[in-house]
Amino acid sequence: GGRPSYYGEGEFYIVKSDTVVIQGRYMGTRYTAGLAATNKIAVGGPFLNGHIISVGTLEDGPITVDGMPALTRFPSTYAVKDLGTLVYSSDGNLVDKATSEWEKHVVTMHLPLGVEIEVFRWKNYVDLRIVMTKQPNQDGGCGNMNGDASDDTTEQIYHRIGARVPHGKLLFNDRAPVDLSTVEEKLLTMCEPDRLARAQAECAKDIGSLRASPRTVEMKSCMLDICYGSNEHTLRMAKSLGLVPDTLRY
Repeated sequence: GGRPSYYGEGEFYIVKSDTVVIQGRYMGTRYTAGLAATNKIAVGGPFLNGHIISVGTLEDGPITVDGMPALTRFPSTYAVKDLGTLVYSSDGNLVDKATSEWEKHVVTMHLPLGVEIEVFRWKNYVDLRIVMTKQPNQDGGCGNMNGDASDDTTEQIYHRIGARVPHGKLLFNDRAPVDLSTVEEKLLTMCEPDRLARAQAECAKDIGSLRASPRTVEMKSCMLDICYGSNEHTLRMAKSLGLVPDTLRY
């Protein structure tokens, strides 16, 4: 797949398939000037026989299986109804080497169909590694796995499966409130006009299904993704433009 970025807040499909479903919740932090980082993931779908595993940041609260706390001790292990095993430990190869100075809290999931997921829990965001084979009708942030990464931009993924997880499909218990920072508002005013027009059209279609009017923060959050989803370094760009103090640190 490609490397799409999500800077607006909300819940999106990381993996959407006939078998495996992985959803991500993206939320802004004060260290990213409101630009979203991965806050939590939820794993479910037919391959887990209806079970749902949720893992968020250290600030987010307990790891849960079917809404009940799991892995409440560190380190510990947890069996998911004969389907797989969850391991909570300090073991795991870092996704981002910049985090090497922090103590690792890693949830490793050994799941059916050979799906292996590592979630690195940090204070206010998570890093994620997924190893799995291509699944039927797969799409989402990890791409459609058709061998052509060029069609896995944020905009194209949104066009294929929608900008947000629709009502009735959410694996999380509820939706997180969506906010928009002053930096994000400014970035929207700087979006290239043709791209902004496409963003308005795509987001009006998708966010409308969430009962949000065109002027709501949900709409703007979606538009931000299409405007800047191909830029892995939007925060760095915002700093270079003087929109964000360069002194921000995690």
